[in-house]
Amino acid sequence: MQYTRYDAHRHLPGRESVSEISVVNGTSPEDWAEVLAKAKNHPNLIPAIGLHPWKVKDAPEDWQAQFLGLIELAGAVGEIGLDQWMDGHDIKQQEAVFCWQLKVAAERNLPVSIHSLKANEVLLTVLRQNALPRRGIHLHAYSGSAQQVEQFAEMGAHFSFHAGQFKANAKKAPAAVQAVPKDRLLIETDAPNTLDASSDASKFLNRGYEIIARLRDVEVEALAEQTAANFQRYFLDE
Repeated sequence: MQYTRYDAHRHLPGRESVSEISVVNGTSPEDWAEVLAKAKNHPNLIPAIGLHPWKVKDAPEDWQAQFLGLIELAGAVGEIGLDQWMDGHDIKQQEAVFCWQLKVAAERNLPVSIHSLKANEVLLTVLRQNALPRRGIHLHAYSGSAQQVEQFAEMGAHFSFHAGQFKANAKKAPAAVQAVPKDRLLIETDAPNTLDASSDASKFLNRGYEIIARLRDVEVEALAEQTAANFQRYFLDE
């Protein structure tokens, strides 16, 4: 059975497929214009711009002005977030940058794609203290526990996973993906960051569908139908 596949989170560069609809994320002013230009020429791409926590320390002084000058052309805010995994992280600096972008997303009710590594407890606290988009938030490559799923879901969170999170010895991601409410589940690739030189993003996306369907004990077609509805409601509905 053929179905349209939805990739909730990826980056540049990438080969477009007519059978896929993708959210392509920028990470700093260096790639925002390219993301927007590529999406303009490919109707199956939804552009997102954001200052990634890995890029915070090197951001130009006028990054906020650049962001505000381009956000009306974007369909989402991302990739933004918090990261305590990286060496030399300054979580307070990251938090200030994250909250400013989250405020912009909330004011415009834009989808927002959130990165969180070793920072889920901090993220929960920050989200409780800030206004969120009415449509909710999106936690990409969700790395929290199954127990934290309920706490994030209460705030309107959607959760996406990619095939690379389900290696043979993985325990946390399989438990988490089984805990996500069916109307909050999304699938992603995070390509090309997740791919090696011999990998194909389209096949990687398919593998994500297959693995997650097996873990949730549903047919792939049923999973595709549900995640398509989730994607459209979150990223495309007004």
